[in-house]
Amino acid sequence: MLCSLPIHFVRIDLIRPNERHHAEHAAALADTIMREQLWRIPITLERNSMAVMDGHHRFEAARRLKLNHVPCLLLDYDQVEVSATRQGYVVTPEEIVRRARTGDLYPPKTTRHRFSSPLPVCNISLWLLQDRGASPLSSPTLRSVNRLAAKIMRKSAERGEFRPDLPLDLGNFPSRAP
Repeated sequence: MLCSLPIHFVRIDLIRPNERHHAEHAAALADTIMREQLWRIPITLERNSMAVMDGHHRFEAARRLKLNHVPCLLLDYDQVEVSATRQGYVVTPEEIVRRARTGDLYPPKTTRHRFSSPLPVCNISLWLLQDRGASPLSSPTLRSVNRLAAKIMRKSAERGEFRPDLPLDLGNFPSRAP
């Protein structure tokens, strides 16, 4: 099941789209993510090429929000069925990866990736994904929260307890920066 796979924080500049997106949908998604301050669904990537399998609009929303990293599932094409939703296009794993590498993008919603189970909900705080040096959320308190959150995630992962499908519990975080 996909919900048992680890969520990886992938640098946005490493991700390779293979389809164009609808600008209005990406903008609305960026607005929702910003308003909620949560990234809810990971982008699925082909693990070797970093080609987007599912999440082109989420990827564009992340670019609009100037995020450094995004939560991703890394999969292989032997775990996913793929088909075309538009006539006249060759849609195979090899062609998708080729288009991602060359920038020869399909029209929006040309590929259909079918997964063995629903994508997991990850509920990752936007704080962990932003470039805090350029962020309006760049206060000493928030930087401290980010350091604490990263430390909690790292320690939980080391113990095998990190649950990316649940919100991060910061416990008794002090109300003032140290």
